[in-house]
This record gives sequence, C-alpha cells and structure tokens, in this order.
Amino acid sequence: MKFTQFKEKIQKIKIYLLTDEAAKIFASLPLYFSWVPIFTWKRQFPEFVSLSLYSAVNTCLFLIGIVLAQILSLLPFVGLYLAATLHLISVLLYLGIAGFLIYSIRLQKTIVIPVLSDWVKMLQALIAPIAQLDRVSDYGSEG
Repeated sequence: MKFTQFKEKIQKIKIYLLTDEAAKIFASLPLYFSWVPIFTWKRQFPEFVSLSLYSAVNTCLFLIGIVLAQILSLLPFVGLYLAATLHLISVLLYLGIAGFLIYSIRLQKTIVIPVLSDWVKMLQALIAPIAQLDRVSDYGSEG
C-alpha cells in the first residue's frame, strides 16, 4: 500500500521536473552555474535565455564580490573587517536576487531588475548571433 503511494509521488515529481517551470527554477537556483544547462538546451526560447542571463550576471557579481573581498583582506588592520563585510553583502545580494527570480517564476511575473536588465540586454545582443546557429547547415557548407 505504501509502496504504491511512494511510486505515485515519484511519478508526479518526475512529471513536474520535466515542466518548463521546473527548468526555470533550476536555472535561477543559487548554485554556481546551474543556469548553463538550461541556457544550452533551451536557448530557442527567449524567456529561458533571459532568465539564464539574469542568473549568469548574478553569479558574476557574486564572484566579483568574492575576489574584491579577497583583495581587501590584504589591507592591514581593517582589511579583514572590510573583506568580511563585503563577503556578507555579496552573499546576501546573490541569495536575494536568486530568491527574487524564483519568487517571480512561481508567481508567473515578468522579471525586471533595473540594474541588471541593462547587462542582460547587452549579453543578449552579444549572444544573439550565436544563438541563431542551431544546426550544422547554418555554419556553411559541410563539404
């Protein structure tokens, strides 16, 4: 009796994991580079590209904050305090933006973060020519 209920729950989880909402949530999770598989597999859909690029910019900002914290830690006396503060701000910003992305996905809202949207638009403009090349025949003659 319990095994069949467990099996049904596993089946429901499998079905949910194959939905677009689950893919969007996976792309915006605060895990390093979890956006790369979604960007790679679903780059034909603009909402997945935009969400993946928001997550990529978020990850880059976090890594820049960590590098700057490491550099600040080299300062004598106050360097460690400044580095710890910058590290805390970087972590909170990273988790906050990821949480906002997941929240907006769950409520099916459009994602607009004014500071990051300019960078995302710039990255979309850079990636647009590459994203159009989906087939081998698009690269030119094969022979």
